[in-house]
Amino acid sequence: MKKLSIYICVLLALFASLPAAAAPMEEQVVNIIVTSQKYDYSSPWQKGEITRANITGCVIDGNRIVTSAYAITDNVLIEVLKKGEPRKYSARLLIRDYHCGLAVLTVPDAEFFNGLKPVEFSEGARLFGETARVYKWDAMTNLKEYSAELNKSSIRFYEPGCGVLMHQFSTVMNEGGNGEPVFINGKLVGITTGLSSETKTLYALASDMIRRMLKDLSSGAYEGMPFFWINSVDIQNDVNLREYFGMGSGDSGVMATDVPSISSGGDVLKKNDIILSINGTPIDDNGMYDSGRYGKLYYYGLIHLDKFVGDEIRMKILRDKKKIDVQFKLKPIPDNCCVIPLISNDRQPRYYIFGGLVLQELTIGYLESFGPEWKKKGEKRMLYYYDTVKSMADEGADKKIVILNKVLPDPVNKGYQYYGNLVLKKVNGTAARDIAHLKKLVDDSQGRFVMFEFAGNSSIVLDKRSALTGEKELLKKYNISSPYNDSDE
Repeated sequence: MKKLSIYICVLLALFASLPAAAAPMEEQVVNIIVTSQKYDYSSPWQKGEITRANITGCVIDGNRIVTSAYAITDNVLIEVLKKGEPRKYSARLLIRDYHCGLAVLTVPDAEFFNGLKPVEFSEGARLFGETARVYKWDAMTNLKEYSAELNKSSIRFYEPGCGVLMHQFSTVMNEGGNGEPVFINGKLVGITTGLSSETKTLYALASDMIRRMLKDLSSGAYEGMPFFWINSVDIQNDVNLREYFGMGSGDSGVMATDVPSISSGGDVLKKNDIILSINGTPIDDNGMYDSGRYGKLYYYGLIHLDKFVGDEIRMKILRDKKKIDVQFKLKPIPDNCCVIPLISNDRQPRYYIFGGLVLQELTIGYLESFGPEWKKKGEKRMLYYYDTVKSMADEGADKKIVILNKVLPDPVNKGYQYYGNLVLKKVNGTAARDIAHLKKLVDDSQGRFVMFEFAGNSSIVLDKRSALTGEKELLKKYNISSPYNDSDE
């Protein structure tokens, strides 16, 4: 009997020392229903159709839910469900950061979180060679499990220039990439943000990015990703280039080729500076550094993975064949940093309609309206501005590219009805900096005619009085409530 008691005590001690079993996935993974209505960039005064989508998220500490920011763009209503309950709870957005690709939600009715458990984050061990599990709610509210194999971890970019840690998985999934949590050994390793159905490649933001967001949020004022936005090229093994810039045999790094002044470090870094190390970590000739857990990563990771707005960055650089140390503090991403806004979700396009000419500011949303292959099929002059957006950054925060979207046929614009997709250069001989400036140029014009000049030597001349006299009737004909919008609402 005494031996039996000893055995029981030993068994109890063994069970007590075992790690607690992970909560069932139904207690960690939730279903999110997103109702959205995007703006119609071809008719910027109105919104498009209402759509609904089932996406996925997972519960984290503090009665919160994390999912993909891009899965809830232009939302008008967010609802959440949990396994076994038909009731839909209204959710509220806490943080949505398109620069890091993540969103955090909460549910005002705390009852929703009864029976739910926060996920555990994976950390410490290397992930390669481990099979991952991806969880997705389908339209019938069934929680599906898919296997995935980790192929690569790398720094990828959301605009403008924010380096995020992304995992790439091979999977059999045909649909997904909308916030599905990815687990390895029962712990969260990432949140999906894209899926290539052709290559069966699933992209997931690493859990490191979630922890970074939550740490930033815990400070009381979420400041988002720091703004570091330079162009650089690899040195590689170009012997002549190395000698020309005075690099020693043991030196390695990347060369800055474009340093916009608005970027963090834009006041201390210069073109042709060779960045040798960041915060003491050396950069190799391919622009990579040894991250430890994830192997080689692109050097932007040293700034964006665990640094925050206000943190100091130390760089050792080679300038004029001399090694020097420079320091700078990380700045937040400015609201108006680009001549072409590279994030245009959740806001109405800025436009001005005069004499049936639909003029608006060029945005990434407008370019994307050309379809999935917009980089190939978009209007070439507009794509030129997209390709040179970084080098144009120093033209000023208020500088935008104004385009002629289309012409609404009307007697006042007879002969110009087929014009469209043109880049505006001047109005009555003066360059228009943005929509507000364009409207002012038209309003202040004193002559009978208003002349619009476009890239490619095209021009349109309208009679100002006729355009203003017929404006009310034109707006009524095309069911337009306002001929002008200059806000981001």
